[in-house]
Amino acid sequence: MRIDCEVHAFRREARRAAPIIDGSLEELDGAARDCAITGLVLVQPSFLNGDPTELFAQASQARMPVRLIPPLVQPLALEVLEEWGRSGAAGLALTLEDPDPLAESLEAALQLGLHLEVSGGVEGREHLAELLLADGHRLVFRGFGLADSASDPAWDSRLERLLTLAQGAEVWVKLSGVGRVPDGWAQAAAGRMLEALGPEQLLWGSDWPHVTAAHAYAPSYAQTLEWLEKLVPDKDARERILGETSAALYGFRSATSRPAPA
Repeated sequence: MRIDCEVHAFRREARRAAPIIDGSLEELDGAARDCAITGLVLVQPSFLNGDPTELFAQASQARMPVRLIPPLVQPLALEVLEEWGRSGAAGLALTLEDPDPLAESLEAALQLGLHLEVSGGVEGREHLAELLLADGHRLVFRGFGLADSASDPAWDSRLERLLTLAQGAEVWVKLSGVGRVPDGWAQAAAGRMLEALGPEQLLWGSDWPHVTAAHAYAPSYAQTLEWLEKLVPDKDARERILGETSAALYGFRSATSRPAPA
């Protein structure tokens, strides 16, 4: 399989302003298939807030295999998380700003095998991440794992702390955010991550369709894959990121696997 680990599915009318691109599963499915992507991870866009109704409704229309990352913004009953898991959730999206009220929900997520996808950067919250890892959680850091791209990756102490946290741990970093981070910075950061973590701990997300203002940079789906090629020039490493690494984390069935004989 070749998996896009961060796409956004929504009805355009669900957003009052931008984007100009339709976010329906039908549109997304067609664009992905044209680029030989065979699995999608649907991450709820922030403008839908904490209600995953639209996310699950869109996923029900999928023609290719999908996994879902609904948001965890308030305590949820075990029964709710169990139902999410049965409906295709592989993890939960959250920030590390104040995880204490979510403690029981996080414990339930751990028991259900749901990993945690962290947005907003990890800097200043490394200790919280260490505690979650010590408890057995698997962590995915979205958007390169950093809140901004103001510093040169060659000298960025925040990036060094992230890589130290991730090495030898159940941590993955998502190469995502095309159009939101400078290309030169992204290439340098991806190079550091490949050297320190290898393709076994890196994921890729197109962030497509982009949900920023209508006048913002909004590449085509094919252009997001071209961006990945620049970040990871080595084809074998790139295919490992798109395939084996992503399939294992999100629970996609390998295209090469076969049912056991009866």
